[in-house]
Amino acid sequence: MSGKLKNSTKHLQWRLECLGHSWIEGLAGWFTAPGMFWLGEALGALGWHLMPQRRRVLMKNLRIAFAGEKDIDEIECMAKASFRRTAGNLMAAAHTARLAPEKLGRVISIENLELLEQALAAGKGVVLLLSHMGNWEILSRLIHMFPPGSRVGAFYRPLNNLLLDARVLARRQVDGTRMFSKRDSFHQVTGFLRQGGIVGILADQRVGRLGDPVSFFGRLTRASPLPSLLARRSKSEVLALSVTTESAGKWVARFMPVEEPSTTAHCMAAIEQAMTVSPVDVFWFQERWKVYLHLSCTIGDWLGPETSDARKPLRGLLWLAEVPDAWRISSAWVHPAVVYEVVLASDQTLPAWLPKTTRVHTVAAGADRGTLQKAIAGIDAGAALPLDFILTTGASKALVKAGRREVVPVVSLP
Repeated sequence: MSGKLKNSTKHLQWRLECLGHSWIEGLAGWFTAPGMFWLGEALGALGWHLMPQRRRVLMKNLRIAFAGEKDIDEIECMAKASFRRTAGNLMAAAHTARLAPEKLGRVISIENLELLEQALAAGKGVVLLLSHMGNWEILSRLIHMFPPGSRVGAFYRPLNNLLLDARVLARRQVDGTRMFSKRDSFHQVTGFLRQGGIVGILADQRVGRLGDPVSFFGRLTRASPLPSLLARRSKSEVLALSVTTESAGKWVARFMPVEEPSTTAHCMAAIEQAMTVSPVDVFWFQERWKVYLHLSCTIGDWLGPETSDARKPLRGLLWLAEVPDAWRISSAWVHPAVVYEVVLASDQTLPAWLPKTTRVHTVAAGADRGTLQKAIAGIDAGAALPLDFILTTGASKALVKAGRREVVPVVSLP
């Protein structure tokens, strides 16, 4: 496809997305907040059946977050409820974005506001840890319900659709909230905090290798160091905020304390606590515990030396079916927080370099993609925690595609 045609197709897609956004906002003008919420929940119930890949991601996240606390049937019920609730909150957000400031109190209430007042009294600003939960789009409007004279800023990630990004950014700024992006100078943000400002950061989502290794819901992962770094540089107070659905079209925002010192680990512990208030309100649609692995980033590199909390170990699958007997993984792919299982062909035996306690699965030689996908799905479902990654050598296209369909990355090593 030529560059000109590619750009033309992209702009058409942007315009169609903007049209869809306009249609939803127009619809919001005809419905009440509860009406939009119920409509969204109905669409979410339909989406559960029509979006299998999203369904797998949501289930994977919830299995990690609540392994050992809930059985698979309870987790599936929670996943279905979360699918409906997320769609309901997203649709209702189109209505609350249009509300006059004096009407916000009808749809959202704030608890523990005194925590914010006490933090602001120190005069060095407040870093506010936010999560993608409830009607998070309403957060930029809470400035009207904060103590008089509050200056509020928030980080945002620009949308890929530049046309829609401009529209959404303008909407978020209309109430006076200053929006910061990754392009803004770090000193601008710390300066805003030192002047007594409040800066909100949606810090619950996954990050790449630049994140700090921490435990999150009992699973080692990486998290953004930005909240901790800002708080330390500006000597600001740190609070967390949860947003939960009280009833259709009504929400509750709760301020929560963060343990000092405000390290990344303590920040993530506070976010976990906020999300646990109402798990079905959380946006679980991004693969939060995804591991970023390739030849130059091993599992040891990704997890780092952290071993303090491995109560929910990662499940690695060594795909040794039809792999040369002499092949084995290097020490760089061994970590205390990873438990390996192995897949062998029916005529293979467990290699001597693996512990005798290693769990073994078998597959037929020369299996097609569909058979491989069923095998991966069955192995994945065979334990409370989901599979996190597959290691092999000379991976076939069928295996890679099967893993991708089941949201399990395949890493092919030399």
